[in-house]
Amino acid sequence: IIMVGPGTGVAPYRGFFQERAALQAQGSAIGESLLFFGCRHPQQDYIYEDEFKTFAEQGVIELYTAFSRWEGHEKMYVQDQILAHKERVWELLQQDAYIYVCGDASNMAPDVRKAFAMLYMEKSGASEQEAEQWLEALTTNNHYLVDIWPA
Repeated sequence: IIMVGPGTGVAPYRGFFQERAALQAQGSAIGESLLFFGCRHPQQDYIYEDEFKTFAEQGVIELYTAFSRWEGHEKMYVQDQILAHKERVWELLQQDAYIYVCGDASNMAPDVRKAFAMLYMEKSGASEQEAEQWLEALTTNNHYLVDIWPA
């Protein structure tokens, strides 16, 4: 599973993590999960920070954070982190990973979609049109699912 959830968009994923942690504690094998979480500043609006870090330490998720207003650091958004970790993302996509995007419909969701298209074009040599067809196929096959709302 590849999950993208900046800000409060991350809230729906908590149930996934809790269930997976419980399964893991019972000795069940769990699949790989990436979480791309973003917010403005790690000391101001990093919701569920301790919980997410614990899940990462337990191997329930791989956590990639992006902070857009952190003084002294480069502005980073979730789509930037997806591309920064494209090898790992591509590896999961090659294993038929599901992509879940939850949050802002006006900027984040289109930018995340563009990042996945760019990744696909780079890795497969596809054109922009072919990348869009790939994303449409993922959507049709319920492998690219979004829960977005106006900002």
